Amino acid sequence: MKFTTRTTYYQLFTVLIFCLSLGCGAGDPGSASPSKNATVSGKVTSGGQPVTNAVISFEKPTFGAWGSEIGADGTYQVELAAGDFKVSVTPKVAATTNMEAGNVPQATERKDIPQKYRSASTSEVTTTINEGANTFDLELNE
Repeated sequence: MKFTTRTTYYQLFTVLIFCLSLGCGAGDPGSASPSKNATVSGKVTSGGQPVTNAVISFEKPTFGAWGSEIGADGTYQVELAAGDFKVSVTPKVAATTNMEAGNVPQATERKDIPQKYRSASTSEVTTTINEGANTFDLELNE
């Protein structure tokens, strides 16, 4: 059997497409985000007291972030994709300002959420979330 250059290129192209297709899937059709295959729940406290009126975020540096409001008792639950995350906690901002006038709503001063926790880039908190149910409690210290 004699192989031509054209046949060889066609075979290489077919193998390449097959190999690339192995890395696809597991996400929702039409979605660019990984599938949610894990949940994390826990409690956020500061000085032993529940943190309320805030949002906890789990940021995957290469992909994006998932988050949840923190309840009145300091608890939260998030559905997300398993992996390694940077964690941040930010105060909720009430948008009572007229933004059409160019005003931007500001967070009220909060002593229970130290500034370093308010951004994934400054927070030193990291965690690994595995598939299935996970628990992650967080105590915010100065």
